[in-house]
Amino acid sequence: MILQFVIAALLLLVVFSAVMVTHFIRDKSNKSVSKDRRNQLNHELYDIRVKEVEADINQGVVINKEDMIAELQHNLLDDIDIDDISKEQQNPKSNNTRIWIPGVIFLVLTSVALYWSVGAFKEVNDWQGALQRYPEIHKKLFEDNDASPSEQELQDLMLGLRTHLANQPNDAQGWVLYSRLGRVFKDKELALGAIKKAIQAAPNNAEIELEYIELKMKIGDELSQSTAQLMLKNFLQKYPDNYDAWSMYGFMALQQENFVAAIERWQKMLGLIDQSSEKAIMLKNSISYAEEQLVLQQQSEQSKGQSITAAQGTREQQAETPAIVGAAYEVNVSLGEQVNYAKNSTLFVYAQSVNGPAMPIAAVKLPITEFPVKVILSDANAMMQGIKLSDHKQFIIKARISADGTVNKSDGQWSGKSDVINALEKNAKEKKTINIEINQQS
Repeated sequence: MILQFVIAALLLLVVFSAVMVTHFIRDKSNKSVSKDRRNQLNHELYDIRVKEVEADINQGVVINKEDMIAELQHNLLDDIDIDDISKEQQNPKSNNTRIWIPGVIFLVLTSVALYWSVGAFKEVNDWQGALQRYPEIHKKLFEDNDASPSEQELQDLMLGLRTHLANQPNDAQGWVLYSRLGRVFKDKELALGAIKKAIQAAPNNAEIELEYIELKMKIGDELSQSTAQLMLKNFLQKYPDNYDAWSMYGFMALQQENFVAAIERWQKMLGLIDQSSEKAIMLKNSISYAEEQLVLQQQSEQSKGQSITAAQGTREQQAETPAIVGAAYEVNVSLGEQVNYAKNSTLFVYAQSVNGPAMPIAAVKLPITEFPVKVILSDANAMMQGIKLSDHKQFIIKARISADGTVNKSDGQWSGKSDVINALEKNAKEKKTINIEINQQS
């Protein structure tokens, strides 16, 4: 757009200059030609009249030749307009002014119109408005815990923050916030570029380095994810007691269905916290879940008879229901009339974020005996430390029947889901009842 404006402005200047120069050259030429022709005519008339006077003298009609010649010369001078000469001497630029003033006005108006149409006036105006709103939005987001910013407010915050970072490029926390805003607007390159700037501004900040690793793991490609795992290993060598790093490391193992590694890493995390804390309860539940999945993995590699024995042992483990932590949701699962399932099938009941990742927030697994089934979901069933059901304002609950007892989806599975659920208060004592009918087949 800037290039278009520059080209158009240059063309306008060339056209304007050509019009002005052409006019003055033509005007000067016309005046010169007119004056020369008039002088030539006056001289010719003067010569003719002189010849007539000489003829009259020869005929004796005129006696005083000198007086007649002087009179002719005086008449020749009278043909020159003294007033015009005086005006030109007094105001030689009057005609030029009449042309230049409209030309200048035309050039200014055209330039303004051209800038308005192809220039960056609107963008500059929006930018200045965002800068004026930036302090208010920043205060609202970081001082009001219940603030729910609109998309426009986030865009204004992003624009104001970018201007702030242009003036203060060493603000590491500013770059971190800019990276998070990039993630909100799903701009991967911006998010990664901003977090790299944050690391450059604060190379020894463990929290920023860990956030960079997490970002590469979540939004990067396959190569970036492999690099993130290697970076996380090196990070844990430098900071072996960093709880958040071990949590991320355990989540990596769970994603890869490496349940042995996940158990080891979560057990390491248990040694870093108080065993009676809420975090410890969630970790123990996660370890129990991983142990169940490990048993099921082993079942698929054993014979049918060994598989049945292992399944019985798994059911005994599953019979232990964890204590309820935080707000609880009583889920009643029923079957549609057309649903059929194999013996020894497993029922998974789990909660998922509405717009977040597919990883369950909380889950319960149990063998199917009969329907309907009643299940309680709370923070005690959380899948990962730091990801609690009570932290989500909205979520959905799904129920799925698995014939092989694994969490992997396959064709022909039956499932059902709830509507979007508005969460209870974290310390709510009453339970919220959710009804789900399994009636959809993949």
